Amino acid sequence: MSELLTHSRSDLTRSGLSDRALREALRSGRLLRIRNGHFVDARTWESAHPEQREVAAARAAQRDAHGRHVFSHATGAALHGLPLFRHSPGKPHVMIGNDTLSGTSTGVARHHDLWDGETTERDGLLVTTLARTTFDVLRTCRAETAVACIDAAMRRIALRADRRIDHQRADAFRDEVIRLIRTATGKRGVKQARELIAFADPRAESPGESVSRMYLARLGYERVELQVPIAAPNGRAYTVDFRVSGVLGEFDGARKYVDRGLRAGRSAEQVVLDEKRREDWIRARSSERFVRWTNQEIATPDHFLRFLRSVNVWP
Repeated sequence: MSELLTHSRSDLTRSGLSDRALREALRSGRLLRIRNGHFVDARTWESAHPEQREVAAARAAQRDAHGRHVFSHATGAALHGLPLFRHSPGKPHVMIGNDTLSGTSTGVARHHDLWDGETTERDGLLVTTLARTTFDVLRTCRAETAVACIDAAMRRIALRADRRIDHQRADAFRDEVIRLIRTATGKRGVKQARELIAFADPRAESPGESVSRMYLARLGYERVELQVPIAAPNGRAYTVDFRVSGVLGEFDGARKYVDRGLRAGRSAEQVVLDEKRREDWIRARSSERFVRWTNQEIATPDHFLRFLRSVNVWP
């Protein structure tokens, strides 16, 4: 995911943009002010992912700071490269703890939480550790954002070079987050954090899979199998996201068609053709029903339930 570039007023002045021209660019909607003295191309901002917006806002905040901010919560997640599914960015989140002198500046959301002070550096910015960041997301973000974030964090820790999951490493990371949850008994969002850390699974390969799994659980579907292997040509294996009651199901995200990195040199048309061939093989090989859904079908649990009933997949 590319970085969203921001421009300070001094940047624009050096490039030859006068104050009058800046006011006109803002008035016409070509430029957008994301914080006092920092601007971004409006079209680029509107099409940007939440993660890109969080990082851009963090960089702008750091440029204004006296000292170094320690970014945390959703902002920290973006800097760690974790997904922020259905997240609406606001002010950049910074961890203060007991140090009220750290990175003082306006326009940030400060958190005076109990914190051990541990940090790491991501692309030149200080951020709370991966475990601490995911803990804070678990308890402060909406459940859809949180479950996608913790699944992705665990997968990063546990995914081996051969694409298999090291469950011992995943469980060790889970235990680390659980220890943080235990120190926050009674705090806002801890009940959700407990529920989601127990539910987290590093096998999820996308936020859409994470949310689909959460909604299936909320709707009462039991014995949901994940990453179901199906024998493929040439001794390989395909994996299907879900099997529930003898029906194979798969979340079909748009990124595989539009993200050049995921397409691996293939055109979007070739990806569609390859997916069709894969699905045809799976249907023939498994003799099981196969259904796909997209973000539209998992807009809410009720949307998802109506979709499942409409295709007569699961009761």
